[in-house]
Amino acid sequence: MQPKSGIWTFSDLGDNSLILGDMHVHSRFSADSQAELSDICRAAIECGLKYIAITEHYDLNPNDISYQYFDYSAYSRAIDDLRAEFGSDLTILKGIEFGEPHLYPDELEKVRQLDFDVILGSVHFIGPDFVGERYLRERWTPEEIFTKYFDEVLQTVESDGFDVLAHLDFPKRYLKQTTLYHDTVDHIIKRLVDRGIGLEINTSPLRKGMSDTSPDFEVVQRYIQAGGRRITVGSDAHHPSEIGTGFEELSQFLSSLPEHSVGIYQKHQFIPIAF
Repeated sequence: MQPKSGIWTFSDLGDNSLILGDMHVHSRFSADSQAELSDICRAAIECGLKYIAITEHYDLNPNDISYQYFDYSAYSRAIDDLRAEFGSDLTILKGIEFGEPHLYPDELEKVRQLDFDVILGSVHFIGPDFVGERYLRERWTPEEIFTKYFDEVLQTVESDGFDVLAHLDFPKRYLKQTTLYHDTVDHIIKRLVDRGIGLEINTSPLRKGMSDTSPDFEVVQRYIQAGGRRITVGSDAHHPSEIGTGFEELSQFLSSLPEHSVGIYQKHQFIPIAF
């Protein structure tokens, strides 16, 4: 089901909506988006959101399209302007999606000294190869791709230095199938909990025709069972019409989770949102 406007509103979500913040959004300050920040904020307000994190790509792999693209100074000025214009209706959080943080600890530390509210740690590459490349699907089976990917993610969570792990099973988007989990995921979850790193529920697979989030609900429950209590929700939107998409799928599930386990990050601190 899709709303007529292309943007979900509280009436679309129903009375059980629990999600007040979209913690993973991209704008024209990311190489793969042309979205204007003001349009993003208007869409968020129309959705009924109270918090939005503008989390631009920051990638140091020369093979990535975002390599050396992000302009922190221009981005920071734009966020200040947005806060002046929309601050009475929307809390706008400064964020960054830092690719492969385990490979660039020194640069990550420099980014951490800037005034971001949240740093998402993400893995888009297996070694030198972007996860979505077709030749990987020709070279390896889906199980091999997931295995190699989770090995990279485990290295990422062992490196620390970021606030939230984004889209834990990213290859799902390109393989177009249910994630093939294995024991490494339990090790990833344990490290997340031990290090106090948040887990993102990324809803982008839902708007790409898939039936579950990234990761799926089972993995989120395993994170909760292991003691994790820092969950964020992000659409991974690259266009204003994608803000909040898929959130309607989560309301009943989130209502079943322990109290105060879902929230936002502000100044690198997890803040549970009372719904």
